[in-house]
Amino acid sequence: MFSNLDSVLQTVRQWHLSSPQHQVLFTPQWSNQQCVVRIDNLSSHSLALGQIDLLAGQLPENAMFHGEGFQMLAQNYGCPEQVIAIGRCPDAGEYRLSEDRDHFTAYNQLLIESGGIFTLLAFSSCERFSGYFKVYPDGRLIIGIDTDTLAVNAHQYINSESLFVGHNASRETLLAEFAATIEQHHPRLPWPNKPNGWCSWYHYYADVTANDIEENLQQLLSPHEHLEYLLIDDGYQEFMGDWLYPSERFSGGVESLCKRIREQGKEPAIWVAPFIAQPESRLFQQHPDWFVKDQFGQPLAAEEVTYGGWRCTPWYVLDTTQPEVNRYLHDVFSHMYHHWGVRYFKLDAIYWGTLAKGYRADISKTRIEAYRMGMETINHACEGKAYILGCNAPMWPSLGLVHGMRIADDVERNIHRFKQIAKETFFRNWQDQRLWHNDPDCVTLNNIAHQQTNEAAYNWHRISLLASSGLVFSGDRLQQLHPQQREVLKVLQQNQAEAARFEDFSLQHAKQYQGGELLRQYWFNWSEHKDLTIEVGLNEQQWMVLWSDVSFEYQACGQTITMTLAPNSAVVFEKKN
Repeated sequence: MFSNLDSVLQTVRQWHLSSPQHQVLFTPQWSNQQCVVRIDNLSSHSLALGQIDLLAGQLPENAMFHGEGFQMLAQNYGCPEQVIAIGRCPDAGEYRLSEDRDHFTAYNQLLIESGGIFTLLAFSSCERFSGYFKVYPDGRLIIGIDTDTLAVNAHQYINSESLFVGHNASRETLLAEFAATIEQHHPRLPWPNKPNGWCSWYHYYADVTANDIEENLQQLLSPHEHLEYLLIDDGYQEFMGDWLYPSERFSGGVESLCKRIREQGKEPAIWVAPFIAQPESRLFQQHPDWFVKDQFGQPLAAEEVTYGGWRCTPWYVLDTTQPEVNRYLHDVFSHMYHHWGVRYFKLDAIYWGTLAKGYRADISKTRIEAYRMGMETINHACEGKAYILGCNAPMWPSLGLVHGMRIADDVERNIHRFKQIAKETFFRNWQDQRLWHNDPDCVTLNNIAHQQTNEAAYNWHRISLLASSGLVFSGDRLQQLHPQQREVLKVLQQNQAEAARFEDFSLQHAKQYQGGELLRQYWFNWSEHKDLTIEVGLNEQQWMVLWSDVSFEYQACGQTITMTLAPNSAVVFEKKN
């Protein structure tokens, strides 16, 4: 059925549905490998269409697939009869974005593998609507868009987002082609290099103090002078929403601390959750009318319709279709940019800016448009000269709006979370340097009181981060790192290679290139209980083990190496000079 690109296109073009409502007309408009569906309201009154199923087809027999999520923490892979969640928070789980009683819903893209050949069905734009893929256990597939609460006026029309159809024997080539197509709709924000630095969250969490920042600033001067940014994460603010008002642990103010960081030759970076506020905040107390409403016209608590947040809840969500709200966001970020000297913003919890099932002041704007308006306001407030990192973000709605994107869960010091983050990251490796800079989260090399693991787990962590070639921010208390750990951090920070390329969904083997030349090869044993013994074509005269754990064994014989990886272990070979 999917033997080549022409056959795929011919098949998908036959999948078009007619509207179940006789008052609505679907008109598919194809241009090469992309399709936009025009949706006309032929009636004499406005229509709220909600989810609109546009195409219906069938997956090939024995097909495997990887499905993207709407938000950062959701990805899935498997087959129609058994879909496996990669992250902790599926879109249909805590986030309640879909009701998957008899099917599974992916968003943004569906990468299908059948007979060693890959087919990609994916939305290359996300200006107004989110695109979805519903997969049923019998292999049925439905593709559509979610218009949420938008009403289409009488005798008016809307266009769907652009659907891309691709086919290639090489997974990497196909995804590169797709990334180039996305670039046509959402040009990537440029930044000269990947930032690096230190982040306060993963040692101090919300209890961070100004003294903690001062201590680690001194470490950035020596011996970690190669790290550039000092990221003050969550905990500096009095309340969620009151970003310019410091907590009692920052009694001297954050502005003076940022200025001191700059005076010492480092760059201050700040964490902000721009679209949310807790009820105790000045922002919510003084401007309850600025927030997304429920059906009764009252501020809508996020927990009523989606995951409610991880602390200081309930969260309420700013309505970024209101001019006053955008002026407020502009003022906050302009102040941080011009007065605090911040040139790097970690924007967290921004998924909530796309809050579904709520009502905004401008009913002509979708939740995707509202989110993009808010993000554009933040960029403009910083004159387009500050690095924007998206975190806990809606993935495709952020296209063209962030320089970097967190692509995996929060790091925790245990092998299960290290493996989860690696899998989340590897499936998204193709996005690095194409859509944005990938951020696989912080480097953690030391135990803390409630997170303790072994050296084999830390080996997995460092190898998977090297394979990602993502942003490098240390999450440890810097003065506690010993020389060997400092050297690991330096190797990660100085890595200039591309993100590693995986051959298939097993994620067992990857190759990493730099300047077009093969530099490293990786092997991962994902099994919890069984050794992995494999024979590979490597010449010991040309390759060396860069990192492995102490249990790693191999025997060389001519042009081959036979290696044994223990459960939950990894190795990276690097080409000798």
